[in-house]
Amino acid sequence: METLTILTLSILLFSYTFIAEEKNYCEDSDTNMQWETLVQEHPDDMEIHALHALRLGLCFKVDRGDLAVNQTTEIFENQELIRSFMVLK
Repeated sequence: METLTILTLSILLFSYTFIAEEKNYCEDSDTNMQWETLVQEHPDDMEIHALHALRLGLCFKVDRGDLAVNQTTEIFENQELIRSFMVLK
């Protein structure tokens, strides 16, 4: 249940960080700190580490120009939905 709560919060955190005016929140220090705190508070939760790694990779691809912010948002949200359904089963 804790993982589901954390996943839900991370969905909201990541979605919020990318939706508002398609600003690139990958460079937002507050958002980055929140993710680092989440990882530190749950060092054994591999789902959080996987989502954090996905976020880092997507941010890298946005910075490099491979993907647009809206594309990375879609990728992350789709992954989040898949993980949420797997946890509920």
